[in-house]
Amino acid sequence: MMKRKIITLAGLCMFLALTLFTSCVSYRLDPLPAEDIEIRRDRGSTYPMYSDDDVGMVIAPEFRESEIMVKVTVRNNSSEELYLKDTDFKVENSTDGSAWEELKVYSSEEYYSKEKTAYTVGAVLLVLSATADTATAGYGSSSTSGSVYGSYSGSYSGTTTYYDPTAAELAAQRNANMVSQYAREGQGWLQLLEENLFYSKDLRPSETYFGLVFSKQGRGDYYRITCTNPDISVIRIEYVKREDR
Repeated sequence: MMKRKIITLAGLCMFLALTLFTSCVSYRLDPLPAEDIEIRRDRGSTYPMYSDDDVGMVIAPEFRESEIMVKVTVRNNSSEELYLKDTDFKVENSTDGSAWEELKVYSSEEYYSKEKTAYTVGAVLLVLSATADTATAGYGSSSTSGSVYGSYSGSYSGTTTYYDPTAAELAAQRNANMVSQYAREGQGWLQLLEENLFYSKDLRPSETYFGLVFSKQGRGDYYRITCTNPDISVIRIEYVKREDR
């Protein structure tokens, strides 16, 4: 029987560090039991672990907005270098757990480019909106009306336009803070991606590597993720969507 090896705890610590950068979700993906998969639980999280003489791997997907974020930790258990590509993962979805539909999986460069473009477009639109709001802030108008009696009877009305510099300054400060906050959050997310996307890599013997893989979401409750690297055994793990309570 082959000796099973375990991925070190240090190789899994990035799972918890990502919590601050992911949005709150109403559902989670729980791994389903399988012959070659060991299901572990730690601090309220459940993740599947595969291990043999060549490789150890944890594949932990979760929902992030309209996408699936897959956290992958891999350890080279062999005595030779192992080349892993960012395109070595296939994500599938099913409504019944038997008929599977392949989902779009992004390469690391493709996903980073997509997120950077979205951030840039969002920043430009926010700045334009803030500039327009600041330009009109502080301006207002007041209306008066009444009646006149005597030798001349009638009514009158008038509108007075005014400028409030205090209101304008407050609006400018508010908009500046909003733009700065968006920039900080966007730059923080892009930096996290730069440091943690699953890039193609040569993995030395006993080396552990962590990376993020992103795919589109499906409409079914069942997901299946497969590592298709030709130099190791096929690793395939199934998950079911459950309400996160």
